[in-house]
Amino acid sequence: MKVTIHIETYTISAYRAIRPAVVATNLGFFGVSGLTISATIKQSDYAYLVDVVNHAAQSAGIPRDEYDIKTVHAISR
Repeated sequence: MKVTIHIETYTISAYRAIRPAVVATNLGFFGVSGLTISATIKQSDYAYLVDVVNHAAQSAGIPRDEYDIKTVHAISR
C-alpha cells in the first residue's frame, strides 16, 4: 500500500535542511508547494522517512517547532 505524507516546514532554514534529505532517499515520488514537501511512498518506508526528516533537521540544528509531519493518507487502489 502507498501513503502520501505532507511535511510542513515553517522556516527557509528548515526547508533547506529537510528537502534534500527527503529527495535523496529516493523512496518514491516527491513534490513541493511553498514550504510543504509531499511524498508518495510505500507504507513500509514511512518510519524510515520520518527518521530521515528528524535526523536532517537535528544535524542542521533545526528545532522541532520549525517543521511538522502534518498528514498521512493511505492510497487505496
